Amino acid sequence: MARPGLLIDDSGASTSMEGRAARFAAAASGAWTAVRRHRIILFVTMALCVLAGVVFILLSTPDYRATASVEVEDVPAGAAGAAAAQRQATPSDNEALMQTELEVLRSRALAEDVARELALIGSRTFFDGMNVRRPEQGTGALSQRQVETETVVGLLRDNLHVELPGKSRVIRISFTSADPVLSARVANSYADSLIRADLKRGFESGVQARRFLLGELDGARKDLERAERDLAVYAANAGAMALPGSREAGSKEAGSKEDDGDPSPEGTIATRLAQLNAFRAQATADRIAAQKRWESARMSSVETLPEVLNNGAMQQIMTERALARAQVVQERQFRKDAHPEMREARARLAALDDQAEGMANTIRASLKEQFDVAVHGEKQIQSEIAKVERQARAERGRGVQMSILERQVDTYRLLHDSLLQRYRDMASQAGFQAGRIQPLDRAAVPSRPSSPNIGVTMLFASLGGLILGLMAVAGRHIFDDAVTSADTLAERVNLPLLGAVPAGEKPGAEIFAPMASSLLLGSAAGLPRSILVTSAQEGEGKSSTLHALARALAKLDKRVLVIDADMRRPKQHSLFGISPARGISELMTGQARMDDVIVDSGVPGVALLPCGAIPPNPAELLVTPAMDSLLATVRERYDTVLIDAPPILGLSDACLLASKAQVTLLVVEWGRNHHGGLRVAVDRLRRAGGAIIGAILTKQEGRAFEYDYHRGG
Repeated sequence: MARPGLLIDDSGASTSMEGRAARFAAAASGAWTAVRRHRIILFVTMALCVLAGVVFILLSTPDYRATASVEVEDVPAGAAGAAAAQRQATPSDNEALMQTELEVLRSRALAEDVARELALIGSRTFFDGMNVRRPEQGTGALSQRQVETETVVGLLRDNLHVELPGKSRVIRISFTSADPVLSARVANSYADSLIRADLKRGFESGVQARRFLLGELDGARKDLERAERDLAVYAANAGAMALPGSREAGSKEAGSKEDDGDPSPEGTIATRLAQLNAFRAQATADRIAAQKRWESARMSSVETLPEVLNNGAMQQIMTERALARAQVVQERQFRKDAHPEMREARARLAALDDQAEGMANTIRASLKEQFDVAVHGEKQIQSEIAKVERQARAERGRGVQMSILERQVDTYRLLHDSLLQRYRDMASQAGFQAGRIQPLDRAAVPSRPSSPNIGVTMLFASLGGLILGLMAVAGRHIFDDAVTSADTLAERVNLPLLGAVPAGEKPGAEIFAPMASSLLLGSAAGLPRSILVTSAQEGEGKSSTLHALARALAKLDKRVLVIDADMRRPKQHSLFGISPARGISELMTGQARMDDVIVDSGVPGVALLPCGAIPPNPAELLVTPAMDSLLATVRERYDTVLIDAPPILGLSDACLLASKAQVTLLVVEWGRNHHGGLRVAVDRLRRAGGAIIGAILTKQEGRAFEYDYHRGG
């Protein structure tokens, strides 16, 4: 089930589409109507354009175009090293190449080359073929020869046509002139000159390339000599035995030395360093053992030292001291200390103690000396190892520098050999290199002229005539307000046509009778109580039309009052054949009463309120309340009031009166108002509040009514 909102949206879209279709159909119908109405303008414009095309064909000098073609290749055939140097060309590269060749063709240098090759400067045949007069004298600072040269070059460049068919590599070179033989010669000369210019550029670029390569080769040779000299000097300063010729020779020599066991400086240093590291390990172990013994001797009692305990002399002294100490103890049991034997025993014990202490100190000093010797030996080995390591680093640095210099020599030698080979290749190909541009087709002498092209010229003339004719029709339709029928009146200002008055003699009353009858239906209540009659411009017949309408309404038994409110050029009194002394101007200023100024017109049922004295500013009188009071009063006495107002354009009187009258009747002259005046007038009336009920067409020429019963039903 569809949602209500969706149904509403679909209905709105459908209505919008129908509205657009209706507007399009209306616009198309209006355009077709305008074209049909002004078909004479369209046909005349097309005929004039076709005639102009025929005259152009008859007066034009036939021109002949000859075309030659050349092919542009990516890389010149047979170019030295082309297979190695060629890369995949991108579309942008191809486009840039072709555009460059086109600009070369259009260049002044190539035109001068063609002029020299064909000897066109000074050739009367060339100027006759180009339909140009040959310069006979110089101008300003230029001589006659220079002026002629500039003319020839300008004609060659102006009449040259180059094109690229599609995305191909073919260039078509065309030249146009009045002489078919000259056109073919110039086109072929342009193709030949382009090929020669390409060969010349290739030869000059080859010479420049060889010069450049020769300079680079000389620089590479000097760099190679300098690198070899630096390597030799460094090898001599570093104490090298011989300078290796290449990396392969150096590698083979190093391999043979390793196989034969021949000690090289690097090998000797490495062997010695390994030995010293072994000695350092042993010295470190000895120093640690001596340090432990010394620490034990320094911190422990002498009698407990292994060195003391393992010493035979020390053991003997300690044994004797023990015996002496035992004897002293034994003697002390039986004798006193002063006893001679007791003193002798103590003296012998003291001597043994001193002897034991001296020998212990000697052993301790020996351990200290052993420790110092171990420390000194370890330091010496470490110093020797540091010295050998410095030597090894120096040898490695010299080896690295030697390798750098050798690689530099190899690089410069490779560069030198490559440049030398390239130079030999270019030198061998010099003078044998093909160009980038190759001839494809030679220009043949044309048998038929290329211009003027009768079919194309007539087609453009017809299309141009059609377009100009439609533009003329559209311009006339937009800017022309000339009314010639009921259709044009409705189309221009959207007003109905109440009737038409033919031009020529004064029309009879029977012509205005239908118009008067139409006025009886001018409002919902019948005949409007007040009708303003005016026109867009002066001289369209509004006053005479109002006079005739008043007579026609009177014949319909209507009481009519004619007010001549055109206080600038009043005419109603002359049309009725009376000469009143006072009128509406005196009534508006209060100088007269209404009954005094309304006079009998001489026509039964028609009264006249003439203008009277012409005031200096009629618009000021029309805006006063007196005009409203006048209209309100006369409505009760008469069936209708016809007000003759001044023209709308240029004056404000008609707009002021239109806002006071019930309806407005517009008088339009047949075939007038060509510049939008009618539309402006109608717009002004409508903005002022006037209700326009229709228009009367005056001074109509041709048929009385132009109407088609088959038009739109």
